[in-house]
Amino acid sequence: MPPLGYLAHRANESYKLSQKWQENPLRGELEAIRDEVFNQSLANLFAQTVRNLVEESGKWWSLGRSSNLDRIETIVFRVKEQVFEVNEDNESHLKHGHILQEGMKVLKTFVVSCPHITAHYDITSQEKNSRRLAKMEKAEAEAVQQDQQRHESIQHQLRSLTPSDPDTKIQAYFMGDPDKEAYLLPQDHLITTYNDIMWHLCFRELVQAPELWARREDPNVQPWTTSGRHWIYVSGDEPISETVFDIVEMATVSNCYIVALVDNGERERPVPVGVPIFGKETCCDLPCGSLRVHLESVWTGVRVEHARLFRSKKCVLETPLDSKNFGVRKNELYVKVMTRTEEDLRTATIEPSP
Repeated sequence: MPPLGYLAHRANESYKLSQKWQENPLRGELEAIRDEVFNQSLANLFAQTVRNLVEESGKWWSLGRSSNLDRIETIVFRVKEQVFEVNEDNESHLKHGHILQEGMKVLKTFVVSCPHITAHYDITSQEKNSRRLAKMEKAEAEAVQQDQQRHESIQHQLRSLTPSDPDTKIQAYFMGDPDKEAYLLPQDHLITTYNDIMWHLCFRELVQAPELWARREDPNVQPWTTSGRHWIYVSGDEPISETVFDIVEMATVSNCYIVALVDNGERERPVPVGVPIFGKETCCDLPCGSLRVHLESVWTGVRVEHARLFRSKKCVLETPLDSKNFGVRKNELYVKVMTRTEEDLRTATIEPSP
């Protein structure tokens, strides 16, 4: 059995390798693969398997080059090359799936070939390897099934579209920069869920940590303006059912926030407003005591005339701003303001209240 000092040293080396994964060139290659294929579940599993094997290799070999690390890198490069060689057609997802599964087949050979697994090989080690291989096989089967179900769901949606729908562009606006033109995304087989939109925006380096709000219009939900415009927070792998979105950049807001519909008489738009957690935080160093006082303190040059909830139509001007009175990640607040210039409102809302 290796001495404890040696084991501690290898554990430290493993930690270093894990920390360096963010800088590993393989990470970029795996992200490129995932961005190219429809088979997101299988691509994610392939990427996680590669990372696990790279980090396990670091436990038993030096952090420098090794034959197994070179082999893993070669597999990733080969898979990426084959993925990008596939011509886009109705069966491209099947071809990509086959390529990824072939890559997984090679990666699984490392389970029984890595020295740290075959060292002191006995019945117990054999059983562990068998269980691990069975777990990998199950995860792969589930990933294939998830991708197939997603493909069938999307095909069902596409069959129900009108002839003009395939040319529809997804419009992404940015709450922190209301004067910026919408960024247009193609609504194709690569962008079919809310997560796909966020991944695309991050990959294009348009945002760092986006949250997505679907824009809708219904006077029965939002009765305060003629448009009935309001926003719904959306996320996850749900199929896209809207074409217009507004993006919140989480680098500019607190994690606990609401979206207010702000109307200055000429223009209405969504504005993120930081909300303190009830009983734990205050909106400012000295609590403002009411929504009106707080908004007028953070929106320079703004006078708040009205503040009402959508459904109850309750006036909340004098209501304390906290998570008890306002639902986090909800758009249920209408605020009517008067400003000297539009610039006052625009610049004042870039940095919502903490």
